[in-house]
Amino acid sequence: MKKNRDKEIVYKNYQDALIVKGNNLIMSRYNLSLAEQRLILQVVSMINKDDEDFKNYTIRVADYLDLINSNSPNTYQKIKEFAETLLKKPLHIPQDDGGFFVCNWFAGLKYEPKKGVLVCSFHPNLKPYLLQLKKNFTSYKLKNILSLSSKYSIRLYEILKRYEGMGVAFIDLNEFRELLSIPESYFYKNIKQRILKPLQREFKNYTDISFDFEEIKSNKRIVAIKFTIKSNLKTFNNKRQEGIDNQGSLDVKVLELFDLLPNKKRTMTAQKIFSYYLKSYDVNYIRKQIEYVNKQNPNNYFAYLKRAIEEDYADYKKVEIEIMRQQKIFEKLLFNLEKERKHSIEVALDKEKSSIFKEYMGLLNDEDKKELLDGYLQKAKDLYPDVDEKSFEMEFKIEQLIIEDIISKNEIYQIRLSKAKERAQKQADIEYEQSRISLYNKLKSGLL
Repeated sequence: MKKNRDKEIVYKNYQDALIVKGNNLIMSRYNLSLAEQRLILQVVSMINKDDEDFKNYTIRVADYLDLINSNSPNTYQKIKEFAETLLKKPLHIPQDDGGFFVCNWFAGLKYEPKKGVLVCSFHPNLKPYLLQLKKNFTSYKLKNILSLSSKYSIRLYEILKRYEGMGVAFIDLNEFRELLSIPESYFYKNIKQRILKPLQREFKNYTDISFDFEEIKSNKRIVAIKFTIKSNLKTFNNKRQEGIDNQGSLDVKVLELFDLLPNKKRTMTAQKIFSYYLKSYDVNYIRKQIEYVNKQNPNNYFAYLKRAIEEDYADYKKVEIEIMRQQKIFEKLLFNLEKERKHSIEVALDKEKSSIFKEYMGLLNDEDKKELLDGYLQKAKDLYPDVDEKSFEMEFKIEQLIIEDIISKNEIYQIRLSKAKERAQKQADIEYEQSRISLYNKLKSGLL
């Protein structure tokens, strides 16, 4: 009986373990299976916040046999294949200077069949992203991802947890593909139906956050996805209440806030304060005030917390307003980029038409040229009676009329103009994409 009880305690502790990753590691590029991701996260959860160096971390192989589809009696071979495959999958970590760093997750994996364990050694180059993290990191409990059923689920969960404090995340569509390692064969409609919508349901049922998503378009093309991230603690009520001594049945939002308090502050007073302020303030707003007060560590905790909520010590409203401001600027600049794109194509076509006009006129002798210009002068005067026939504007009108006619009657000129348009569109698309990516990076960095 004692043996089974010990197992239950170990399992509970394992679920309550904390995952802490540097934000650059959260936003890195890699392509791992569900089993590989779970293994890595379990090992990450074994790191102690005070650790100054990595240790050898031991994982039970039995926990992963189903995940790696091992129906074979040859466990050794299956684990060997699993380990070798994992060690061939590097991760690309973005750097603050715009570059990237590439390394493997593990320096080595050792299988000990007699003990039925896998001994994992993290790659030493991952220390800055997993050890002694004081700022720019994301944390969550391991239990929040244990019910997720696909490799996409865990990746999106981590990314949205990264932006949970802001409540919103704008992710460029191409970047989203890279972050989740989505196959190139997937069009956006496939991403929406096979990934976003199923994950939306899965998060709502099994994790502590949920999300809505909105497509951001430019020139009718989807260029980015806006995620709105919300708290979703209903499925965790019973488990979290077990960790609160004699507090009775708490409202979901109160329970969420309660979980943020230092252990000694989890009292009936806190429950009453949260119940009162939640009538007038959003839960995300109060959460930010609690996080601010925790950093200040005041003598009279609850008196300070009340003032923080009422006077917005954490400047939450300022952050919210800034997010909305940057979003509006982003959308306006995207609109301007599209206008510039169309204008650059028009300029290139006008240049090609002008070139065709000059070449055509150069083939005519002086007499034919004069006859042509006189004829089109009369047409232009009939069409534009208010334009002075000796003005530059009239010259331009005449040139445009001639260009339209000679191109409409000459197939070679038509092909030439079509190719010029194709080149112009291609160049404009490249410039537009480069500017859009730069703009989006500024949005993410808060530089708009």
